Amino acid sequence: MHAQVSAEFLILLGILSVIFSIIFVSNYKYQFYAERIKTQEKYKDLCNKIKFEIETALETGPNYERTFYLPLGIYNASVSGYYVEINYSYGKVVCYVPANLTANLTQGKNTIIYNESGLFIK
Repeated sequence: MHAQVSAEFLILLGILSVIFSIIFVSNYKYQFYAERIKTQEKYKDLCNKIKFEIETALETGPNYERTFYLPLGIYNASVSGYYVEINYSYGKVVCYVPANLTANLTQGKNTIIYNESGLFIK
């Protein structure tokens, strides 16, 4: 009788261990996915910030100069043709801009200039 109770207890303990393992693994996968989505949204916001700076320069017109700052991080930002592209560890984010220009943006200080010669980012 005691052996049967012990065996049933061990079986119950094994089943509970499997259930908790499944819950733990699925929760870990969800956290990893949520972190990826959060990172992607962060870089989408950064892409939209650069797009906004370019659109503001075009709306204001010639003789426009403004300095803007990009946060530190592990990414590369560039403008090529009509697109702003942010490359980061999980992938890339692309935004359309209404101007054809080419520039590699730096983390930290960047200056956008719109004059008679055209639109430039340095």
